[in-house]
Amino acid sequence: MSVFRPYARVTDPHGRAWEIYAFRIALPERGSLDPLVSDDQIDPRAGALAFPFLVCSAAFRGLLRLFVDIPVAGVRALLTDEWTIEAISWAPFRTSYTWTTTREYRGQVLAQVEGGIARGETPRPRNAQFVRST
Repeated sequence: MSVFRPYARVTDPHGRAWEIYAFRIALPERGSLDPLVSDDQIDPRAGALAFPFLVCSAAFRGLLRLFVDIPVAGVRALLTDEWTIEAISWAPFRTSYTWTTTREYRGQVLAQVEGGIARGETPRPRNAQFVRST
């Protein structure tokens, strides 16, 4: 099993393709690397002066993610028995469901999620806690 490769691929009765992932490392929600300030908030006369600030803020957030979030998430994954199961469909728009479970029930939860999607239901696996839907 890998974060980079889905555990399973399944198609629901409506023809929508789903990918099911299982992973231990969960990064905290920090938002995107987009600038903190949008272009329409910057005075056009100060645009050239604001550009270095925008680049530096995006670079700082990227470094924070790389050197703080990833190592902390790796240590947490070693200290906990929690697995995250996520079912994602990319087309026609992104939809995902996320659950957490333990190593003991991981296989059972994956099978229940796969079966629920194949039947066209919103999966409600036992021995798993629903986290979010997007």
